[in-house]
Amino acid sequence: MGNLLEVKNLGIDLVTKNSTKTLVDDVSFEIGRKQSYGIVGESGCGKSITALSIMQLLSYPLKTSGGQILFESETGKIDLLSLTKEMRKLRGKEISMIFQEPMTALDPIFTIEQQIVETLNFHTNLKKVEKHKIALEMLKKVGIPRAEQILKEYPHQLSGGMLQRIMIAIALICKPKLLIADEPTTALDVTIQAQILDLMNELKESYDTSIIMITHDLGVIAETCEKVAVFYAGQVVEETDVVSLFHKTAHPYTTGLLKAVTSLGDKSNELYTIPGLVPAGGYIPNGCRFEERCRMAKDICRQKAPQLIEIEKGHKCRCWLYGESGDRK
Repeated sequence: MGNLLEVKNLGIDLVTKNSTKTLVDDVSFEIGRKQSYGIVGESGCGKSITALSIMQLLSYPLKTSGGQILFESETGKIDLLSLTKEMRKLRGKEISMIFQEPMTALDPIFTIEQQIVETLNFHTNLKKVEKHKIALEMLKKVGIPRAEQILKEYPHQLSGGMLQRIMIAIALICKPKLLIADEPTTALDVTIQAQILDLMNELKESYDTSIIMITHDLGVIAETCEKVAVFYAGQVVEETDVVSLFHKTAHPYTTGLLKAVTSLGDKSNELYTIPGLVPAGGYIPNGCRFEERCRMAKDICRQKAPQLIEIEKGHKCRCWLYGESGDRK
């Protein structure tokens, strides 16, 4: 069985009057059917704009500068980057997205029901009674109490956890093949966060939906994903299955992310932090992009950019700690 989505050599630029800066550079990954794929990294690493490019929602001054995004739609494999108006037929029906902030993603002047059935209005010819029934059933599936009453309410009347469930309901109302979740548990308390992640896992099984989970939280990755790509400064620096990510970490950046999380429970030491900051968008050094923050940097790291190579079957890493054959130096 082929892949549902294949991102090949994707580039995204920031275009201004005087210059063009590359924000995402040569990003490639594949997602299988009914697979949960995690994208993790600090803020500013290119995670969200990569997701927006899949949905064709990038707006000026951002634009894709190359590559392909191949999607296995109902009509066959298509390059999403080649679509214009045709993308509207896929968006919401075959590919859906849960945005970071439900309070700003939902329109304050429309009721919850109006916003849920908007997708059905565009993609189906159902009668009003049927759309109301589907919306009601979907709210119940995502665990909303008093569903009939909630349909008549407005976003400002609901809590963050409720709004996030409604965003999931809107995204899944047409049973899409691919769901992109951009920081779906941001600003939610721990209890609600766990409920949302459990819900997404359940719905993935019910609808046979593949999920791209975008987050900076490795706990979310461990809870929901099968395969993971670690982004840094607009590139994939490590890609592997979720078990190997935690037990056979290869890239120093991934090691730093894990150490920062595990140091939380160590009362004898200070909280671990990766020194420095993610390079500003468009800043591309001659060598490795992580070199200035890396405790294991060598001379070659400053002189030449490493390639993303396979160090074990299914495990890729972009680091000079590994030779061209993938062996550790």
